[in-house]
Amino acid sequence: MRFTGGDAEELVQGRGKYLADLDLDALEVAFVRSPFPAARIGAIDFGTEAGKVPAGATAVDLDLPPIRVEGPGLTADGWPPLARDRVRFVGEAVAAVWGETRHRAEDLADAVTVDYEPTAGVAVHDAAPDGVLFRLAGGSGDLDAARLAAPRRIRRTFTTGRQTPLPLETRGVAASFEDGRLTVWTSTQVPHLAQSLIAACLGLPSGKVRVIVPRVGGGFGLKAHVFPEEIVVAALAIRLGRPVRWVEDRRENLMASAHAHEERVMLDAAFTADGRVLGVEATVVADVGAYSIFPFAAGLEAITTAQTIFGPYAIEAYRFQASGVASNRCPAGAYRGVGMNAGVHATERLLDIIATELGIDPLEVRRRNAVRSFPHLTPAGRDLDSGDYQGLLARLAAAAGYDALRAEQVTARAEGRLVGIGICLFNEHSGTGVTEYRERGINSIPGTDSARVRILEDGTVEVHTSGAEAGQGHPETLRLLAARELGVAPDSVVVVEGDTDSCPPGSGTFVSRGAVGGLSSVARALRQAAEQDLKPGLDVTVTVDPRQVFPSGAHLAVVEIDPLSLVPKVVRYVAVEDCGVVVNRAAVDGQVRGGVATGLGGALLEEIAYSAEEQIQTVTLLDYLVPLASDVPDLELHHLQSPSPHTALGSKGVGEGGTIGAFGAVPNAVADALAPLGVETLSLPLSPNAIYSALAATQQIVE
Repeated sequence: MRFTGGDAEELVQGRGKYLADLDLDALEVAFVRSPFPAARIGAIDFGTEAGKVPAGATAVDLDLPPIRVEGPGLTADGWPPLARDRVRFVGEAVAAVWGETRHRAEDLADAVTVDYEPTAGVAVHDAAPDGVLFRLAGGSGDLDAARLAAPRRIRRTFTTGRQTPLPLETRGVAASFEDGRLTVWTSTQVPHLAQSLIAACLGLPSGKVRVIVPRVGGGFGLKAHVFPEEIVVAALAIRLGRPVRWVEDRRENLMASAHAHEERVMLDAAFTADGRVLGVEATVVADVGAYSIFPFAAGLEAITTAQTIFGPYAIEAYRFQASGVASNRCPAGAYRGVGMNAGVHATERLLDIIATELGIDPLEVRRRNAVRSFPHLTPAGRDLDSGDYQGLLARLAAAAGYDALRAEQVTARAEGRLVGIGICLFNEHSGTGVTEYRERGINSIPGTDSARVRILEDGTVEVHTSGAEAGQGHPETLRLLAARELGVAPDSVVVVEGDTDSCPPGSGTFVSRGAVGGLSSVARALRQAAEQDLKPGLDVTVTVDPRQVFPSGAHLAVVEIDPLSLVPKVVRYVAVEDCGVVVNRAAVDGQVRGGVATGLGGALLEEIAYSAEEQIQTVTLLDYLVPLASDVPDLELHHLQSPSPHTALGSKGVGEGGTIGAFGAVPNAVADALAPLGVETLSLPLSPNAIYSALAATQQIVE
């Protein structure tokens, strides 16, 4: 995709072309999906008239290999592009059909009959009879000694609800095969990963597969995976000799794309009488659904959560056990904040509970525990590069008028109002590189980021990156950077992303790596170009292996709960973000605002629900509730900049910080509002029904 200075105008006028808008003269594909969470597959009948070739294909017809992700702690098993012998979740694709229009394809899909033999009670995978697809233990420090030095103990179990990323544009892929070369258009965050997996599954050299990313209407981690549907559509293009396309509908998106965030975190912390936490033991269990999802695998959330717990705090000892457990549910993968949301929620709620038990202000407890000097190696193995956590807390207190807020809360409570104040201090990892991925046993992600700078004869500067724009503001940021580094006008810079033929290979866009390896590779390529006098014809490519860096933030939320409806309303939100050096303030602020809105959804509203028989119950937006504009308060946003020594510009990631902070601040505010009623909340989302149940359990409400 080529981005020029007129892109914003094109989008405002509704002229942006997304995958569904491409004029490809393509056959439209629909998938036949299982209504059963667990069943053996018998005969599949496409319902065509005698003598006619069916406009459909099964796993036997396409004979595609399963998508596998291997690594330490993982149970080796694959996700078949089309289910061959068994289905393992409601919505799993068992066949593909096609027609000249989407309506025709859907009619054909409805006509397909499949003989299913339900297999309730059977292990999801034979290779994992205990249901565990991933397990890993770790930590460091002397936990026994920490417990002796801090004899007070507290144990709690926290849970976070199952969510789905829900981008405005659903998933979609199209493919064409001409002259022995496959071209795939896909709404993805990872073009080069898609190229390599599609080529491997189809038995093609990577050079025979070109992946093009049109405009992407949001990804949030969902489109950082490569899905079975992308493999099937590519295979059908070769099989049929015509372009084919599939665009997901919203029901499919909710039911069968990717889920995330369903975790249980059990913490056992040893702390002193003055509120210092010295040692923590954690057990993390993530429901990862039916399969390991490419490229992150079944360990993604569990290990991320385990490493995040007490991340910004100077504890002396930490021990964890992390596991990813299979279920007959949609596979779980990356979604904004990944396992950091659950880790921060558990940590910050526990600190507030400790503060209440000791009669210490929650802000003061964080001051006493926060890391004070950098670099700092945490017992979980995170090498914190830079930060100012005391500065974040001080800035937050000043910006929010913390003491005055507490005084106002006393007045509100005297009036019988349920008003709460919640604080969160967090850090997050971004820009994960080769070393970190290999240490975690993940070989399917390159870990590198690349940039290519070309100077054309007319003086135009082309910046090609290995990233993929999905609404983060890459084009505007890179034009500003090129103008600054080269002394050229921003409108003379063209940004090219999402084309494996012209862009250098790299990892793509996820884990907020655009501000880390992405900007570092572009900055270094621009500087090399400047050193060579910007001669026409100049062509410079730079690849970097980024070191993981750690943005941080401190957030505060004020919540009031309606005493009749029990609806919690966020009435004020203050955020102080440290994403290192800010390169494009407008883009950064937009990311934080969007991230906070996402976090509010996870804290208060969103939950994918399944019945006891593993039938999904939230397949429309009438059932799966997301924040409306009226649910999101004006964000009071402030920045503190601690440059990273590991990036070319001192920048760190910012795409997920708003979400992570909200998962800590908002639940603490709700808990604080309910505290006078003797309620202790430990699970998300904190919907009115959840609040009602909590009150009923304490007999504040009589059933």
